[in-house]
Formats: sequence, C-alpha cells, structure tokens
Amino acid sequence: MAENAAAASHEKQLYNLIWQLKLQAERSLTLRVGTLRQLLADPDKLAELMSLSEASGDPALVRLVQDIRKAQQAPAAGAPSRSGSRGALWGFVAAALGVVLMLVWWIGRGDGTPAPQAVATVASTAAKPAVELPERRVFRLHGSNTVGEKLAPALIESWMKASGAAAVEVVDGAKAVERTVVGRFPQKGERWTVELHAHGSSTAFKDLGSGTTDIGMSSRRIKDTEVASLKRRYGDLSAAGAEHVVGLDGLAVIVHRSNPLAALTSADVARIFAGEIRDWGEVGGTAGPIELHARDDVSGTYDTFKSLVLEAHGKSLSGTAHRYESSTELSDRVAAAPAAIGFIGLPYVRNAKALGIAEEAGTLPIVPTSFTVGTEDYPLSRRLYLYAPAQPATPEAASFIAHALSTTGQDVVRDVGLISQNIYAQNVAPDPTLPRDYVALTDGAERLSLNFRFRPASYQLDNKGQRDLDRMVEFLSRQPTRTPMLLGFTDNYGEVGANVALSLERARAVERELQARGLYPRIVRGFGPAIAVASNRTESGREKNRRVEVWLR
Repeated sequence: MAENAAAASHEKQLYNLIWQLKLQAERSLTLRVGTLRQLLADPDKLAELMSLSEASGDPALVRLVQDIRKAQQAPAAGAPSRSGSRGALWGFVAAALGVVLMLVWWIGRGDGTPAPQAVATVASTAAKPAVELPERRVFRLHGSNTVGEKLAPALIESWMKASGAAAVEVVDGAKAVERTVVGRFPQKGERWTVELHAHGSSTAFKDLGSGTTDIGMSSRRIKDTEVASLKRRYGDLSAAGAEHVVGLDGLAVIVHRSNPLAALTSADVARIFAGEIRDWGEVGGTAGPIELHARDDVSGTYDTFKSLVLEAHGKSLSGTAHRYESSTELSDRVAAAPAAIGFIGLPYVRNAKALGIAEEAGTLPIVPTSFTVGTEDYPLSRRLYLYAPAQPATPEAASFIAHALSTTGQDVVRDVGLISQNIYAQNVAPDPTLPRDYVALTDGAERLSLNFRFRPASYQLDNKGQRDLDRMVEFLSRQPTRTPMLLGFTDNYGEVGANVALSLERARAVERELQARGLYPRIVRGFGPAIAVASNRTESGREKNRRVEVWLR
C-alpha cells in the first residue's frame, strides 16, 4: 500500500506542476490556455504550452517545464512491480483509489477547474444514468480537415458552453475524420449533438448540394461553378450573409540559425521541396546539399503547404523528405541540422530561423508572424471559411456562426494555433527602401493587424472587410485619443497616375464607411502600385495588392 500511495503522490505532484505552468503562462504570456482537464487530455496541447513557455525565456516558466519533464520521465519511487497477477490486481485497485483521492483533492482546491483526464476515463466506464437526456441534432458541419481537425471542435465546445452546456464531449465515429460533439443541457432537458465530418473542402459544397450538411467548412473560397450549382437551393453563397471568414492560417519555412539566407521566393521553396533544387548554392546560400523535413500526409500543416506552395507551382513533395508526426520534433531537427529546411505552423518556429517569403522575384519578402498573416501580406497565408445560407437551417446553426465570428470565438481561433481576426496595433520598423512619403507618414505610427480588400473591379469591400469594419470600430472605441490613417494601394495594371487615383478612391471608400460609424480618419492617401506584397501576374496576387492599410497616430 505504501508503494501505491507513492505512485498516487507522484501523479498528484505532476498534475500540480502542470497546474502551476498553466497559471504562470496565463499571467506571463497572456495566453488563454484552457482547462487543466484539456491539457491532460491532449498531449499535443500540453507539449505546445511547454514549448511556448520554454521559448519565452521566462525563468519561472522554464523551471516549471524542466520539472514537468523530470516528473514525466521518472517513475514514482517504489512503484509496484508487475511480477504477478495478485500484485497487478492490487495495483489496479490502488490506482483506482488514487484517482478517486485525486478527484477529491482537485475539488478541494476550489478553483473550478475540471478534474484530470484520468478521472474522466474512469467515469466513462461507469454505468450510464438511469434516465438519459433525449438527444437532438442541432446542425451538421462538413468539409475542410484544416478547419475540422481542431478548430471546429473547439469552437463547438466554446459555443455549447456559452449556451449553457453542463458538459461537452467529442465522440469518435467509425472513421477518423467523422466525430460527434455532444453537449449536455440538464436545464433544457436534452442533449445537443453536432455532426462533424472533415473529409476535405470540396465535400463542404458537395454535401451542401446533397442536403447532407447545414454548414460547410473550407480552406479555400467557393468556386464560381459551385456558387452557380448551389444558387437555386441556397441563393448566392459568396454573398456577405453566407460566406464567413472564421480565421486565417499561415506557415513558416524554417532553416538552421546559421544559414545565411534571409528569404526565398515561393517558387524556389516549391522547387526545393520537389527535389529540383538540391544545393543551397543554387539559391544564394553556402554550397552544400539541402536536407528536406516535412510533416506527415495526415497533418493539416502539410495540407496547407501542399495547397499554398507545391500545388500552386505544379509540384509534388520529394520522396527524400524526412516526415514527422510531431511539429515540435520537426522544428527541433531543423534547428539542429545546418543543411536542413522544413515548414511548420507559426507557433512551432522555436529555435529555428523563419525565412522571409516573396511571392515572386521583385516583390517584397515578408517574414511570417501572426501580424503579417493577419494582414494577409505574407504569401503563405490563407483564409478559412464557413458557408451557410443567409438563413441557416436551424437557429443553433446561426448562433454557432455568430459565436465563431465574435471576439470570444476568435480567441478560440488563436488558442488552437491559427490566426485570430481580433484587431491589435503593432509598431512596424520603417523600411528605407519604400517610397519616401510613405515612410514619412508611417514613421512613429502603429499599424493595425488588418488590411481592407475589395471585390474585383469595384470599390465595395469584400465580405471579410465588411465585418472588419465593425471589429475596427469596436477596437477604436477603446482608443479615444487616437485617429486612423488610411493608405490605399493597387495592382500595376494600367497607367501609374490612374492607379494612384484609384488607390485614393478605395481609401476614401473605407473613409466613408468609417464616417458612417462616427469615426473620422486623420489622413487618407493613395500610393497606387508602389508597394506590391504579391505577384501582379496572378489574379489572387492582384487581389492582395488592391488593399487599404490602417495606421494609428
């Protein structure tokens, strides 16, 4: 029994260390970590928290991470042996008793945090309640794996809890990408279920067409052909009331810190990972073979890289690439190998160096950060969408979409490692290579983490821009002493003077929208095609260049 008590004490010590790390990270890094139960239930979430804490350099956080790793690796002193069925039986009984004792201990803390996952596992084997709440499916959500893997379950859980759920559970289906999210509402006398299928973006529109989903998830914008095929049933799904940008996604291309390269073009990245460029000397680096590192085929990270880089340039991944299930492991391998290159989600850069990426030769290389992905200036960024008719199939579906777009919902987007649309201001160092009057205007100002972009051939803001107006008004209401500057840009099609006038008119279009909401910009200027952030040879690149930046003084 003394041995079993030691084992229980060891587990209790480990849980307490994780609890302390959660609290310290929330204070020092201003993170929304989630509950202790979520950390214990999701090893990847805990590993990400430990990585971010260690990378912060905060002595208290680093020490806690080291203590947790020691506790994870070292078994409790005097742990019971496995040398007999009787000992194993007593060990099981003692472990179960230890779990119960830990539950009592955690409840006694009075912090309101749900019990550790070990308790939830034991509880799941218990008999079901004599009276089970009746079940009601409130909506179905099908489509993108990038959205459906982590973001959608987290948003559904957040929405259900905001709606009054006493408990939320994700139940795996027959296939790995098919799950059901179940919320218990004792006060309503029912359980809500959401059917979640993540077979890929194209299935969002296929299933909307067949009537087998209520909301579509997509990591790309709906195609014109899909809009046309669904129009009779749903109306225009590309309209503002039907197309919802739920967040943004971005990738970093990483190398060893000693690598002298600062930037690559998107095309060169594609050729490197396709195995067509095999020596660093071919792209201006120190001569030597290139070592490829990539995520595994089932990861959302690889799905994004394949879409934004490989397929965009008609390439496929080289068979010589080392593949990884863990983002942390990939990043650490690249950080340890001077010849290496890899790609990773933004939170996992860690001890490697992130390269600036230019969409093509002659465009500005942009380093990946949450800010540059949020403004959509960074080439390896993309929007993530929800699609539903302007009048969704159920009131709960409409409520869920509103929650996903809210400040709370966007905090969830950030917490799962994607890029939130909640606005903030950031100092941006002036670039002396940019136009002199632009540098003079922005020197000492802060830039907001958004750009306004427009529908093709119009002064009308796109759907994201229309929603960002309201986010911006809410943000500026907390900055009463500051006024915005609006700086407009165009692509390079047409005569320069006409483009300067066009960029000014687009900036004034945003000004009129803000004035209608009681905000009066300080300066409104147009710079035409002066600062391209994307290629003007593609329609998607020209759309990125047609933008209005917002700065604060």
